Amino acid sequence: MFLDFFESKDHLKMKSFSLVPHNDNSLLIINSGMAPLKPYFTGQEIPPRNRVTTCQKCIRTGDIENIGHDGRHGTFFEMLGNFSFGDYFKPQAIAWAWEFLTKVVELDPERLYPSVYLEDDEAYDIWKNEIGVPEERIYRFGKEDNFWEHGAGPCGPCSEIYYDRGEKYGTGPEDVMGGEGDRFMEVWNVVFSQFNNDGKGNYTELEHKNIDTGMGLERLAVICQDVYSLFDVDTNRAMMDLIGEMCGTTYETDDVKDISFRIIADHVKSCTFMASDGILPSNEGRGYVFRRLLRRAARHGRMLGMPEKFMSKLAQKAIDLSCDGYPELKEKEAMITRVIEQEEERFNQTLNKGLEILEEIEKQMEAEGKTVLSGEDAFRLYDTYGFPIDLTKEIMEDKGWTVDEDGFQKAMKVQKDTARGARKTSNYMGRSDIYQQLDASLTTEFVGYDQLEADASATALVINRGNEDDPDDEIVEVLTDGDRGVMITDVTPFYATMGGQEGDTGVIEKDGAEFIVEKTVHLQGGKVAHHGKVVRGMFQTGDRVSLKVDREARSLTARNHSATHLLHAALMEVLGSHVEQAGSLVEAKRCRFDFTHFQAVTAEELKKVEDIVNQKIAEEIPVVTEVLPIEEARKTGAVAQFGEKYGAEVRVVEMGEFSREFCGGTHVKNTGDIQAFHILSESGVAAGVRRIEAQTSKGLFEYYAGLESELHRAAQLLKTAPADVTEKIESLQNEIRELNSENQKLKSEIANASLGSAEDEISEIKGVKFIATAVENVEMNELRNLGDQLRQKIGEGVVVIASKSGDKVNLMATATDGAIAQGAHAGNLIKGIAALVGGGGGGRPNMAQAGGKNPAGIPEALKKAAEVLESQIK
Repeated sequence: MFLDFFESKDHLKMKSFSLVPHNDNSLLIINSGMAPLKPYFTGQEIPPRNRVTTCQKCIRTGDIENIGHDGRHGTFFEMLGNFSFGDYFKPQAIAWAWEFLTKVVELDPERLYPSVYLEDDEAYDIWKNEIGVPEERIYRFGKEDNFWEHGAGPCGPCSEIYYDRGEKYGTGPEDVMGGEGDRFMEVWNVVFSQFNNDGKGNYTELEHKNIDTGMGLERLAVICQDVYSLFDVDTNRAMMDLIGEMCGTTYETDDVKDISFRIIADHVKSCTFMASDGILPSNEGRGYVFRRLLRRAARHGRMLGMPEKFMSKLAQKAIDLSCDGYPELKEKEAMITRVIEQEEERFNQTLNKGLEILEEIEKQMEAEGKTVLSGEDAFRLYDTYGFPIDLTKEIMEDKGWTVDEDGFQKAMKVQKDTARGARKTSNYMGRSDIYQQLDASLTTEFVGYDQLEADASATALVINRGNEDDPDDEIVEVLTDGDRGVMITDVTPFYATMGGQEGDTGVIEKDGAEFIVEKTVHLQGGKVAHHGKVVRGMFQTGDRVSLKVDREARSLTARNHSATHLLHAALMEVLGSHVEQAGSLVEAKRCRFDFTHFQAVTAEELKKVEDIVNQKIAEEIPVVTEVLPIEEARKTGAVAQFGEKYGAEVRVVEMGEFSREFCGGTHVKNTGDIQAFHILSESGVAAGVRRIEAQTSKGLFEYYAGLESELHRAAQLLKTAPADVTEKIESLQNEIRELNSENQKLKSEIANASLGSAEDEISEIKGVKFIATAVENVEMNELRNLGDQLRQKIGEGVVVIASKSGDKVNLMATATDGAIAQGAHAGNLIKGIAALVGGGGGGRPNMAQAGGKNPAGIPEALKKAAEVLESQIK
């Protein structure tokens, strides 16, 4: 509804962005509708259109301690927004907000209260003179409430729209406009970004002014469904019902348990959406947010007496409730539920022991008269038993106690200082926690530029007993059949991942023993790690081994790597010298190239680039490599690779005069070896950064073969020749249109026939003509058409029609202008009878509709309609 409305106002409707911010280190997780659009507001990136509308999934955890304790706060929410990047401004933004709320959502205008910034006379005048809101309903607030700014940069006043929910939601002193009560609810906020703050309190007008609006979908649902809080909205209520079913307790029967209900429902939903966007539990960053929420929910589940594993079932419910708007949830359902189930299981394994330890600590504290848990004990619970500090704080707060957070942070710092290096695996440096224990004198000589096989000594072996998220690596003397691990040798022909090129795969052999190399990475100190698995025999430190690179994979990777060099040069030729490499991925099946450019590459430009690359392939240019002193290499005009650090000497790869780059990767001997090149896609990946994905040689031929196979399959299904597929599809589309037209005509005829002699049932209620009749198997659209027909036949009056379709009911009511003038109101009439058919609904004075699930109630509902109309007529 919202997105369609703004699409009708020439806005580009965009899908929700991922919860993971893209190239924005200021955020862990997307927390507002405008956050993913910041590059457009700052001008770093050109928007696809100057008007955009989104429904953005968001997560906020700044007020997590309030979640569950009231009905206002939730970590997950969906933010509706319409945005203007230097296009329309205050008059349109305000008018459209009002139109949507009063015309589309049909909120009562008398219950809407705008607020403006104290000094924003322009917005005030628009509300008063153009929209027509009475002065007494327009409020002026100060900077704290109605001025948006965040340090230096663009900023401006805002106008909020509040909805008066009525006295049943509060009559206290806080239940006023701008108060903290529940009666007046902010539903929409329009930010007018019109100034630039220099950081010293000096404001200047922006040349290009922007609009940034936000309306919480859940808040709008609270108002439209007339419920107390966001946890009473139908979708959240469904989660509450399932929680109650699982724990044998009903929501809203116990205030303390209700807190747990709300925490579980909210946190599981957040975790579900985070997992769908690839956020996984960990002890830092986004992963810590995930773990913190899930473990908080797990604890409250235990407080409710939930079964040990309950969250994956709730996650499935969250997926079912939201997958229409976010189909990726259903696509990733198995992964999402598996991640949540595994994290819950991991926590359950440590929770019991941790609670036992905490209970012992609490007894000791009580005996000593203490009410502050020491930082050391809090850290022990975190480090040994997986208790997030926030969970420990919450448990302490339940007793009225606190935690020494400063002491906790000091203990955490000691652990970090004593740990050996970073815990993460970087692109090239491996895991430093185990590999730094190796002898620093061990190094690996790479000989793979000129040979794909070599003999060497195994200088170190590491066994992998865990996984990447929870490693349990150990330096060993022996790897035997079935062991997964790492082999380090003094010499290797295997290229290790570097400069965007994926490392080699292959095999390491010795006297009948075989180690399959699955990936090759660089380690600190010039070592190369061959990761893989022993599939036969046994390897010991000091063994002489034979290393053999997968020749086909290396050859295909080299073709793709050389192709990216040609692509880079072609892009510079077509787009300009500003093009620079900003990242790459080169593997056997494809190549990916990121580059600086500030707008989408046109189809014509892409065609030129592709043609140039294929021309250079056809020219069979020799590929020459040379190691030069870095200054001498720079003088040749060679282009440096993105993100690489260079020593005193560098390797330069030349392809005639067309391409010359610093590069340590592997390449073809001649550009003709690449065979062919095709661009699969071009897209934006960051502000001012574009990405091209492409294929060459075998990968490309397989791609074409796949397309040809699909074409033949399509032709087979269409029962035509491959060359005639397009024509056949066009013919079928015409047939479908004709059939749809005939189908619609038949539906209308059936609906008309179902009325029979309904016009003979006209009665009068206080002088107003009235028809109330029932039909069967008529859909809502046709029901409205029937209502229009009957309304025309009676001239002036009210029509009510009920349709039974299986176990469902459709109700509609329509009233003429004359009937409305006498007091008839179709919307209120429908509201008065919908409950009798097990449903709800409403609408405008002249037209309203509802649905229900109790066909047996139709006769009573039609009878009741006459009573409701009689009470309406003056």
